[in-house]
Amino acid sequence: FLPAAAHPLPGSLDLCFEIEDDIETVLSELKSKNASLVTDIVERNGAKGKMRSIYLRDPDGNLIELASYK
Repeated sequence: FLPAAAHPLPGSLDLCFEIEDDIETVLSELKSKNASLVTDIVERNGAKGKMRSIYLRDPDGNLIELASYK
């Protein structure tokens, strides 16, 4: 069995994960691992109010958001 999307389409937005760790520490760790960063820390409004996010690409090119409300 090979997992695959039922209807793969380009242009999907992003997959967001809410993180508990300090976002500056997370950014530093990502940079040390040469992650494919799209942004540094950006201020955003999320479902629960003001948040800070980092955007990066996974190995398949999907846009990943790491968000912190702290």
